Amino acid sequence: MHIHEENNHEQHHHTHSFNRSGRSKFIWVIILNFSISIFEIIAGVLSSSMALVADAFHNMEDTASVILSFFAWKISFKMPDRDKTYGYKRAEIVAAFLNSVFLTAVCLYLAFESIKRFVNPQPINSNFMLLAASFAFIVNMTSVFMLKEDSSKNMNWKSSYLHMLGDAMFSLAVICGALAMKFWNIYWLDPALSIIMSFFIFIQTVKVFRKSLAILMQSAAELDYEKIKSEIEGLDGVKNIHHVHTWMSNENTIYFEAHIEVREMFVSESCALSSKIEDILKKGYGVYHTTLQFETDRCPKKEMFY
Repeated sequence: MHIHEENNHEQHHHTHSFNRSGRSKFIWVIILNFSISIFEIIAGVLSSSMALVADAFHNMEDTASVILSFFAWKISFKMPDRDKTYGYKRAEIVAAFLNSVFLTAVCLYLAFESIKRFVNPQPINSNFMLLAASFAFIVNMTSVFMLKEDSSKNMNWKSSYLHMLGDAMFSLAVICGALAMKFWNIYWLDPALSIIMSFFIFIQTVKVFRKSLAILMQSAAELDYEKIKSEIEGLDGVKNIHHVHTWMSNENTIYFEAHIEVREMFVSESCALSSKIEDILKKGYGVYHTTLQFETDRCPKKEMFY
């Protein structure tokens, strides 16, 4: 017997609301960061600041990544069809994975360029650099605060949030460098701060990379399997649960399948039993998608994972 249960009405309502508010936030983040990229390119050329030009291209590349995230996030709401029977939720994970790979490369590039500037600093118009970097920092932090609330709910949002945070921190490094050059002629501070911020963002990005890769590799969901086994085998009529497989289509959707060995019973009894098992998985572990195969001493191997 195969049972497949969709999320409840409350979850659907939350997703719908999240869809509407999230779309507006994404669009504003894209507009703001594309605008600041153009502004910084012009300001960088006028002030002879390579740091501003580099920050501009960093912003522009991150804007492209956010656009990718936006379309992937929209695709994830498409209903399952004949070609994608599991739906399109994994599009979010693919985008988050690509974003994390790209952001890692950007961090390494920024560190490399910072080392070059550390060795061979170039004179610039510090006043113009300070003005442009301050404006870029304000715009970037606006994007960060717009994405912060939802970044803990969705991996794709978190990836975009980290992009914007990286932009803001790099702009802050440019501001500090400009102040140091203006008042104390400490030219090495700008690249030094860039290296530190790049390292911080790199550490955060690795977490997104590892989690998104685990989902793409269909790694098992992080559940208390021994407790699940104990609760299900404690139900009347259940002898054993074995051949358990779990995976995730995105960070919130867990799929659970298993063989359930039962005593001899009518099909109607197994239907009632499956409802109890699904209730345990849903209420205790957040599993809303289950496939249960009932049997009577059919499998010679009865290990939990096989």
